[in-house]
Amino acid sequence: MALGDVTARSDTAPPRFALAAIDIDDTLVGHDGAISEANAAAVRRLVAMGVRVLLASGRSHANMLPFHRRLGLPSGPIISAQGAIAQDSDTGAVWFEIAIPPAEVAEVTRDGLAHGFAVQHYRPTGIHIDTRTRWTEYDQSRNAEPHRFVDDLLVSGENGRVPDDVAKIIWLGDSDAIDAATAPAHARYEPRLVVTRTDPPYLEFSAPNVTKATALAAVARTLGVAQADTLAFGDGNNDAAMLKWAGLGVAMPHASPAAQAAADRIGPDGDPETALARAVAMVLDDRA
Repeated sequence: MALGDVTARSDTAPPRFALAAIDIDDTLVGHDGAISEANAAAVRRLVAMGVRVLLASGRSHANMLPFHRRLGLPSGPIISAQGAIAQDSDTGAVWFEIAIPPAEVAEVTRDGLAHGFAVQHYRPTGIHIDTRTRWTEYDQSRNAEPHRFVDDLLVSGENGRVPDDVAKIIWLGDSDAIDAATAPAHARYEPRLVVTRTDPPYLEFSAPNVTKATALAAVARTLGVAQADTLAFGDGNNDAAMLKWAGLGVAMPHASPAAQAAADRIGPDGDPETALARAVAMVLDDRA
């Protein structure tokens, strides 16, 4: 049975869900960055039942494409940059997008540099940086898309203006320094921006109301899928809103407290590398 054949059925009962959003890091893939065969088989099972599967991550679109293709998913939207962008996997056409206002781009960028952090801009043209540190090298090692090195993050094109297409900004630095900067960043920028602590060296900034839930809701509306017919799997703080919004949100057993609190169910304990497979089995085997 072809993985991309969404009309095929491996079960006699009709699918309960029409759309499933799956986080990548520590949900689809483990600490080794690879998709276990058990997790891949679980995704194949969803697709074979007629569930449209899409990936939803804080990664850039280009960095998510290898996972989409490795799973053999059919053409469709990919939710990237914490939900700021949803783009078609094949054409790159934008389904949904919310950029950070240029004034906030300038403020957050200068503030991050003043703290001594490396700063990244996620733009449709790629991940832009203006300095290289051990943390940007660490980030590059986790991502397939080469960073775009620029002289000045706040100068865009010939007009020299602050870019108006920045979907996400990341501060990268030592985890202790990021820890110290997190509470002041929440106090300074919220509610103007969404501030999210993800992995230890990362502090991320998005436009107001940008979450994976925002993009998933927009994609579901475009596809004509009711909220009740959506399913979501995740593990991190940046998955909490998506898990809460979905018709059924499932957190991994190793998920953050925020993700577990937002979820309707928590997957069975076991090897983190195959947590998604157990969570999918739990959901599908319980369906009415």
